[in-house]
Amino acid sequence: RTDSATVGSQTDVELETLADPRAVAAGHRRLSGGGGPSLHHGVEKRLEFEIASAPDVLYVVIETSCPVAVGVAAEVASLGVIGKGQQWAALVLLVIVLAMILTEIVHRTLAAFVGAAGVLLILAMEHRLPPVSNIIAWMDHGTLALLWGMMVIVALLSRTGVFEWCAVRVCERAKGSMWKLYAMLMCLDAVTSAFLDNVTTILLFGPVVIALCRAVRVSPKPMLISLALFGNIGGSATMIGDPPNIIIGNAFSDEINFVDFLLVLGPIVMILMPIGLGFARWYYGQEYFALSIDVDIEVLKKQYPIKEPKLLIQAGAVLSVCLLMFFLHPVTHLDPAYCACFGATLLLVMCDHHDFDYAIGKVEWDSLLFFAGLFVFTEGVAELGLLREIAAALIALIELIPIESRQTGAIIMLQIIAAFASAFVDNIPFTATMIPVLRATADKVEGVSLEPMIWALSLGACLGGIGTLIGASCNVVMSGIAEEAGYHVSFVEFFKVGWPMMCIVTVVSCVYMVILHAAGFYD
Repeated sequence: RTDSATVGSQTDVELETLADPRAVAAGHRRLSGGGGPSLHHGVEKRLEFEIASAPDVLYVVIETSCPVAVGVAAEVASLGVIGKGQQWAALVLLVIVLAMILTEIVHRTLAAFVGAAGVLLILAMEHRLPPVSNIIAWMDHGTLALLWGMMVIVALLSRTGVFEWCAVRVCERAKGSMWKLYAMLMCLDAVTSAFLDNVTTILLFGPVVIALCRAVRVSPKPMLISLALFGNIGGSATMIGDPPNIIIGNAFSDEINFVDFLLVLGPIVMILMPIGLGFARWYYGQEYFALSIDVDIEVLKKQYPIKEPKLLIQAGAVLSVCLLMFFLHPVTHLDPAYCACFGATLLLVMCDHHDFDYAIGKVEWDSLLFFAGLFVFTEGVAELGLLREIAAALIALIELIPIESRQTGAIIMLQIIAAFASAFVDNIPFTATMIPVLRATADKVEGVSLEPMIWALSLGACLGGIGTLIGASCNVVMSGIAEEAGYHVSFVEFFKVGWPMMCIVTVVSCVYMVILHAAGFYD
């Protein structure tokens, strides 16, 4: 703790998080699937504060209840002129990168790399450029490895013709109704996303939707965009359905568990599904859903048979084992990225060199590079203190609310801020940044409990990913699948349907959270 006359109040909040070892662990960014370090070993927390004046002597006392030895290192750095306005510099850079992606003047991967280079340049001007090993660690290796492994497995599955075969059967079940076909696919997408994760679901369902729409001669873009939207909604229901929920579940394992996610978030997802379907029906209108699927099913069955039964058995077996391990993640705690990579490697070993070349060629390397650049950019923005400023402002706003209605106001405010921030900044680093803020707020602000804020952050971060093309990982994966098939989904095209849907489901979920609080659900 430091003298408040010397260091700002924000420092007191950050330094005092050291008093709780769980808060230190929560501050560490965990990989997708909970692959972070254990609670007390290898945990690293960096605290930064600015000395407002230049005292002759400055005393810093750090207290901790951690049961093992804690190492403390202090470093004094002169940030120069740019250090005083680093948050504004980060905000300007964020706006520039978003504008580049929005206008598509350059490829989104290049825009992410420009943003990453920009934050590193600012850090270098402040004399605190991190080593290359730290920059590499900023990339979410769990997400990248999961994507690569599933891309390889799905690519080899597509070689067998099984996706076209499934598309014909789904089309047969729809009995000529475009709306029935759409509703069936979106409900299946949401349920699957809840118990796998929405990135894996997009990788599995995307090729099926493209094959199906080609078979009935309609544009697949409305259905592909909708897959991402309803995948985000469905993934909100469980601890393993969306990366922010994985991070939250690991960080607050003493307060909540896998079943709690289903009990609290499952009902609101069931409420949001018909609302989302109703909005989609209104947005795309009768012109799209009035289309009749006028095809000869028997001809399609002959046109799209299974082409490579042996490869289908091999790839199907590997995929089935991977999906089973995904389901068992709460029990085994095995990172899904390991399952996907092991499965992909085993499948590549079993297939011949032609299949190997095909699978590697079908991997969406531009999407993987986009994710890598985006992770470095968003972590750099957090390093410059922009997300920390947002968190500090949130605490200050909550303290302004009268104590009798402070919990309700905190739920609404946190969920709305999380939703809007996650729409423009990847929700993984945002969620990791907000976790210690929640603990500090619950400890310091009178009239605010921790558990309601946990669920508000979860819903806000997951549903906020609906808003823009870069808001969630599955959105970007969907865009890459569409691009690979020759259908370009622009930022604006996604924004037109995603942003209003995000606003609607966020308002409804806020009402749901307030009702739970008023009914004494958390007492």
